Amino acid sequence: MTAKQPASSLSLAGALILTAGMANAAFILDDTFADGSRGETNLPNESAVWVSHADGVTMGVGSLNFDQTESGGSQKMWTHFAPDGSPVSLGVGEQLRATIEFTPRTALYDNSSRSLRFGLFNDPTDSQVMSDTNDDGGGTGDPWTDSTGYGVQVALSTGATSSANANVGKRTDLLNNSLMGSSGAWTFDSGGDPIVNSLDTLYTMVLELDRTAADQVNVTFSISDAGGLISTHTITDDPNGSGAFGTDPVATQFDHLFFRFSNNTSTADDLDFSRIAVEYIPEPSAVVMLGFGGLMLVGRRRRRG
Repeated sequence: MTAKQPASSLSLAGALILTAGMANAAFILDDTFADGSRGETNLPNESAVWVSHADGVTMGVGSLNFDQTESGGSQKMWTHFAPDGSPVSLGVGEQLRATIEFTPRTALYDNSSRSLRFGLFNDPTDSQVMSDTNDDGGGTGDPWTDSTGYGVQVALSTGATSSANANVGKRTDLLNNSLMGSSGAWTFDSGGDPIVNSLDTLYTMVLELDRTAADQVNVTFSISDAGGLISTHTITDDPNGSGAFGTDPVATQFDHLFFRFSNNTSTADDLDFSRIAVEYIPEPSAVVMLGFGGLMLVGRRRRRG
């Protein structure tokens, strides 16, 4: 009869697994606008946020508020979570997770237009854009034209007569000079439950990139409120298989978080952002296996004793 593993060893196994996940995860950006400013970079606590219409942005302690009625058109916002020239590079088994917390305020409309857009990118040939500019290409010379990455399009809607789920996509036309303003630059797949929103409700959106193999990345979007998960959708970028994004190589380097919002009637009168975070999660298996190796050694010693 095989001796049972001691309860203390089982507890240690659970602790090792939990510790491995917790110890390896690292926030490379976690900005809650605690100082009421968007102009400073002090990673990981804050990173300068650049916008297309500075007159429409109001900063407060814990808040970056976009007045969508100010310009009457689309607005952009971006920040960088890694130093210029040193993007995060995802290895096999590693993840990158962006978390955005925001609240729609003042007025929300009934529509199915997926006009709230954001994504994770890297521009392989140009320096980071560190100034306000109202240009979907990043300003003079359209530096974002060849940016690679993944993103999502979401509808904000009361759902009175219409609602929509999320488009999850990959940037596949690297000759298009619009980063997120042109759907033609993207290959999308829609899915998940329809998303219905309410005014003055805090929402958490998550975009997670999980590199599961050298040539495979799982792209997952989710949106939640205080009541739990509202909708989620996962697509696999698998150029050598049956992936939804075609045959272009997977994107593995990232330093740029970008947002694009259409006018107020297709989003909300005000978008109030309270947190922008990016988390890097290295491959944890080595730590876990080390823990299990130690447990097996302890178990053998106890059985011999």
